[in-house]
Amino acid sequence: MLVTPGAARWCNRDSFLLSRVRSRRCGRGLLAVGLGALVASLGWRRGALTLDGAAAAAGIGASTFVFGGLRASLSLIAFFVSGSALSRRKAVAGEVAAVKGHRRDAVQVLANGGVAAAALALGGAGWRRAESAALGALAAAAADTWASEVGVRSSSPPRSVVTGELMLPGASGGVTPLGWGAAAGGALVVGAVWALASRPSERNGRSGRVVGVALVAGLVGSLADSVAGATIQGSYQCANCQAVAESPGLHCGVPVQLVRGYSWITNDVVNGIGTAAGALTGAWADARLKRGGGRRRLGGAD
Repeated sequence: MLVTPGAARWCNRDSFLLSRVRSRRCGRGLLAVGLGALVASLGWRRGALTLDGAAAAAGIGASTFVFGGLRASLSLIAFFVSGSALSRRKAVAGEVAAVKGHRRDAVQVLANGGVAAAALALGGAGWRRAESAALGALAAAAADTWASEVGVRSSSPPRSVVTGELMLPGASGGVTPLGWGAAAGGALVVGAVWALASRPSERNGRSGRVVGVALVAGLVGSLADSVAGATIQGSYQCANCQAVAESPGLHCGVPVQLVRGYSWITNDVVNGIGTAAGALTGAWADARLKRGGGRRRLGGAD
């Protein structure tokens, strides 16, 4: 086959451009892995992550940066840093003890950040609502964490989100006005960071929408978490003293009994349900806004 000089130049040009694109992707991937490992190692050294939690956080962080860019990564960090800071508090009198303490393990990291990372990865495969779903998932994770860590300090006792019955502080499914306010605050922080980290050309006319979607998705996700916690999450009780526990084990020298929900639905599963609900809400809000006249996705493009 005869190849003209012009065709040869075009082939060389295309090969050069392709190599540049591959080089940039490779560089971004290496940077993502390095940044993810750095943040995770800092979290481990500060006692916010277990060793396997740090490994999971490094993977989630790297994937988030590769597929979501700077705004998604900074929003993830905002959730992680704020949640870790709030969890370093003294226990409240009568509080139901957390199963795993304040150090997040791999399962907790995946339950809180896995949905957002998965959504962004789907965006790399062409899903157009990926960024809004990731925003919603991170907002829901932050909203639930803030609600749990701040709401437990409420002067008014928590009530079941389903039945309205009084509950112990820290019990899954219990809500307070202070907790709802904290949930809104956590969602707004994630939304604000996402908006501010976007390019200046993308902020005009869209920052308010981004924050609004984060707020709605965060509250919906937190509500879904509370409803699941009050209905299907496994809840246990000591037969001797009626103490409440959220995991199987011994109390008063005897095994606690499952009194509500399913044993396999743990707090981590409920957290995953909440972030998934936030992601779906974020994607739905993006679709509604686009049908209402918006010509671009909430996040734009890096």
